Amino acid sequence: MKTKERRELLLNILNKSANPIKGDELANTLNVSRQVIVQDIALIRATGVDIIATPQGYIIYNSKTAIKTIECKNHSNRDEFYNELRTIVDLGGEVKNVIVKHPIYGEIKVDLDIASNRDIDEFMKKASNDEFKQLSILTKESHLHTIEAKNEEILDEIISSLLDKNILVNNSKK
Repeated sequence: MKTKERRELLLNILNKSANPIKGDELANTLNVSRQVIVQDIALIRATGVDIIATPQGYIIYNSKTAIKTIECKNHSNRDEFYNELRTIVDLGGEVKNVIVKHPIYGEIKVDLDIASNRDIDEFMKKASNDEFKQLSILTKESHLHTIEAKNEEILDEIISSLLDKNILVNNSKK
């Protein structure tokens, strides 16, 4: 394998991983020495890619790069809201916020940062409190979410699934 191809493959492996990968593992995968991986990482970093060395291995910092705001229908019950969040997270997205347009106060935006099933469970536990009111009740028909994922393909898959489940308003892509 040529040097350029190896570096491209190394970068591709790191881009696809949500977790750090040890240098020895990368070396074995690419059939080179650990020192070659160290040198390749240094040269890839020189091109502007933010690769971080952690005790657990190498990882690309903030590899989530694709962001879209989607318009979702308001829900008649909590199960529908749960399904909306699960669809986004299970397909690799993160729900960054919820945005509603209030007729008097204008846009109200609250950060959610829901990136895992655990985050959803904690949010839904808080939401089960009788005093909790979803922001979406402030509007009649819809609410917005900013969602983030590693790439456009993941976002497109999320949007397609939300459309199939009749969660999105029309073909909502902003």
